[in-house]
Amino acid sequence: MVIFRESDMIKLSRILVLALLLLLGAGCVYYNTFYYARKAFNEAESERKSDKRGGGIGRAKGSYQRAIEKSDKVIEKYPGSGWYDDALFVNGVSRFHIGDYTRAEKRLRELLAEFPESQYAKEARVYLAKTKLQLGDIAEAMTLFEKLFDESKQKEVKAEAAFALGEYYYENKIYEKSRNYFQSLIDSLGDDEDRIYAQSYIADGYFNRFQFREALTQYLKILDYNPDSKEKYRAVFRAGECMYFINDIEQGMEYFNQLADDPLYYDSLGQIKLKIAEGYELDGDLLLAEEVYHEIAVENPNTASGAVANYNLGLIYQFDYEDYQQAKKYYDKATNRKASDEIYQDALQRSTDIGKLEDYKKRHILDTSATRQEIDSVAATQYLLGELYLLQLDKPDSAYQEFEYIIDNFPESYSAPKALIAMAQIRKQYHDDTLSYDSTLREVLKKYAHSDYAPEVIHLLGLAGTAADTGYPLHYFRRAEDFAFDKGNFDSAKYYYNYVVDSFPHSNYNTLARYASIWITEQMASPGDSSLYFAYADFADSFPNNEWAIDAEKKLTAHEKPERRRDEPTEESTQTEYLAALEEQEQASGGDDIEGEVQLTLEEKYFIDPEGISIQEVEEGPIRIDEEFRYPPAAYITNFEGTLYIQIKIDAFGEIVDYRIMNPSPSPELNAEVEKIISVTHFSTGWMDPEEYDTWFVYKYYVAPPLGIK
Repeated sequence: MVIFRESDMIKLSRILVLALLLLLGAGCVYYNTFYYARKAFNEAESERKSDKRGGGIGRAKGSYQRAIEKSDKVIEKYPGSGWYDDALFVNGVSRFHIGDYTRAEKRLRELLAEFPESQYAKEARVYLAKTKLQLGDIAEAMTLFEKLFDESKQKEVKAEAAFALGEYYYENKIYEKSRNYFQSLIDSLGDDEDRIYAQSYIADGYFNRFQFREALTQYLKILDYNPDSKEKYRAVFRAGECMYFINDIEQGMEYFNQLADDPLYYDSLGQIKLKIAEGYELDGDLLLAEEVYHEIAVENPNTASGAVANYNLGLIYQFDYEDYQQAKKYYDKATNRKASDEIYQDALQRSTDIGKLEDYKKRHILDTSATRQEIDSVAATQYLLGELYLLQLDKPDSAYQEFEYIIDNFPESYSAPKALIAMAQIRKQYHDDTLSYDSTLREVLKKYAHSDYAPEVIHLLGLAGTAADTGYPLHYFRRAEDFAFDKGNFDSAKYYYNYVVDSFPHSNYNTLARYASIWITEQMASPGDSSLYFAYADFADSFPNNEWAIDAEKKLTAHEKPERRRDEPTEESTQTEYLAALEEQEQASGGDDIEGEVQLTLEEKYFIDPEGISIQEVEEGPIRIDEEFRYPPAAYITNFEGTLYIQIKIDAFGEIVDYRIMNPSPSPELNAEVEKIISVTHFSTGWMDPEEYDTWFVYKYYVAPPLGIK
């Protein structure tokens, strides 16, 4: 019997040990996984709730991530554990707060479906509604919130719904609807903490709408709810700002001094003093303002408040004292590593502008032997000085004097008509002198009718299309473009390009016209010898830093340099002589038609594929273009507008597999933009026979500069 009892006891002990191990194994789910998930979640919630206005989420994000990681393990490895609904809730809420709304919705829906009676069910419904709101499903979110209001007897649930709706409308700047929900929290649904946050949202809504008197009233109400030091600081600070905005400077400074005297806000003293100094500025006491700003800058070096103080000192010395050198010193100090991006960038720009000012102000004395290029260079620098005064330093009178200096001393310079236009605009914008504005612009047309700036004056005077709208370089350049690209008349185009070259040697269109004249000769018919090569070569040598010269160099590198014949134009030849020589060679090579050869028009040539086969235009336009066409700024000078003929190959899927522009524009950048658009263009293939897949078609693509550039 004793032996039997000992055996039973051994079996029983083994069973107990096994049961204990199973129990401990199940407990490991909690202690090794969910315990840490709940711990991280609680820490995150505590951090978030310490600042309901959003600052807490940033600090809590890491804790939410840890909670997600741990709860995921419970969900994936222990779906039958007693903490499965806990894990779903922690996971769903944590994902909501880090912005992972899609997976948050999945977890919350699973919780409500699998555990409808869970202790987390009601709060899960609130978060599900919030999630739908963030996912943009407004209708379903509103339905869920309304159901919570109607069915829930829990005040806390209704408060959560009201808070979510209030925040949603606030973030979308629908402030009146937002105010109604926050007011319900203040009136009945919220506790003291909720009332403070709700009141802050209401006050901020008025502040954001520039209704500063009402905002002031609402901020002061926050103080009635016994806020903590942080919320009190914010309410009083905002109240002071509102006072400044309604021009009660004295009362506003009283609020800021109240904060400055409170030792609780010592760490914010730099920001508070900035507002006190601003008050002195608004009150016109620059000496006291300067004193306080200087004090902040000394006490807070390499801080954001110190950067603002130095920046504001720079503004005072620039605009009030007109001491640019001292202003520059303060701007340089404002560019410390703690400065906000806005302060840093503007201080850097202002310091740079003042540096330019000193450089531009150095007068350059020219004698009678000065070349046109030297005169234009000095006048251009003088114009930059006037422009700097006008646009960066807000000194229109100083700018006017600098522009006038150009007219008096460099009347024949390229910048002279531009200076007159600027003088006219200053008279109108700053002195409301429309009579002087009109007469000055007409003086530009009288003295500089053939300048590059004539079209701008014609536009400003409303004379487009009148008899005055002619005679300037761009007028003839556009005629050349029209003949070349719209009418296909290359001979007339060459005539007008050459007219620009010969008649307007100082125009910015002169160089482009030179290049275009060579280019159009190449498009008409290559002479078949070295003359075209040397035309590009001499152009590149004459204008080495020009963008068109770079394009010419590219053309040259594609061909081996030939020997120059005696009868070919030399480097010393003018552009017109080049073209005349090329024309003679064209006439000599094409004087007699080959018997039986069909002479094609220019457009007909565009419909001949690389193998010499006649092809057709696409029957249907594109069904999709994946990118938007953008006219390149580098092509503005060409002002090219017209139809480009593009041969394209379309495969069975409607994709373009090959293409070539038959009549490229004079702008390489514009051609590149068109090629990019063609490469992402898609066609329907319903109109094509199968044997036409991967064969050539012609697609006409129209381009035009933006309306403001035409």
